[in-house]
Amino acid sequence: MFEFIKSKKTTEQEDTPEAARRLMEEAESYNENDETKKAEKLYRKAYEIYAGLYKEDPQLYRDEAAGCCECLGDTLQSLEKYQDAYEHFAIAVDLYHDEAESGSPKYRELVADDYCNMGDTYFFRSRYEDAEKYYMRALEIYEALYTQEPEKFKEDIAYCYDCLAKAQSGFENYTSAVEYYEKVIEIYAEILASKAETSDEAELNGYNDDLAAAYSDIGYAYSCTKDYEDAEHYYLMAAELYKKLAAADRDEYADSLASQYEDLAALYEDMEKPELQKEYAVKAKNLDI
Repeated sequence: MFEFIKSKKTTEQEDTPEAARRLMEEAESYNENDETKKAEKLYRKAYEIYAGLYKEDPQLYRDEAAGCCECLGDTLQSLEKYQDAYEHFAIAVDLYHDEAESGSPKYRELVADDYCNMGDTYFFRSRYEDAEKYYMRALEIYEALYTQEPEKFKEDIAYCYDCLAKAQSGFENYTSAVEYYEKVIEIYAEILASKAETSDEAELNGYNDDLAAAYSDIGYAYSCTKDYEDAEHYYLMAAELYKKLAAADRDEYADSLASQYEDLAALYEDMEKPELQKEYAVKAKNLDI
């Protein structure tokens, strides 16, 4: 079992489950208000309590201790304390280990989620090989779970492919990145087709946003290999989707559309097409939607 990280108590506190839960709720409130450092402090206090409770009764407090580690890990990651975040995600994985190894889908999913988180802690430090290792571990679990519940795990698989594509781009291995992005695009296209008649506009917009981002990312990968025609094709597809999204919700999607127009302007500069470069630079500035 991964040892709980030892941290010195800075204040006297009541070491009860109720006290830990109150601290967690307060920390979440701080996070929602972008007061991340205050959230970190409270999550650490909750963590101290759960560490003690877990030692007294591992079975009863396993999930709460692991959940606290994950919340603290997320908060540390947002503060760019990546090694500390990694260590707390790793504790959560170890806490879930026995149940996951017994075949529990719930705990296998939780482990996969934390492998993704651990991969992120490496990705944001540009340690792409380590990031790829954890993304692949997560993908292996999600793919196994997909055989039992395909609809539930499609998005998780798409997310892993997207992470792997970004890691490959970090390696400047753009051909492999394109292959992963193609899988992301295929999955989101399938999801949109299956949900077109049953989902509300907000949900569909979310999936279209994911698809547009994948179009933009694969376009960038193509541009890095100087395959400008394919880059243009996907950038234009991304722009068209963002244009529709921005027309429906300007506040939410206007920035994405402007960024896509800027990418097109930069691409046309590389393609030595000054008129198109100027056209999209103006669109980015004026957001002519």
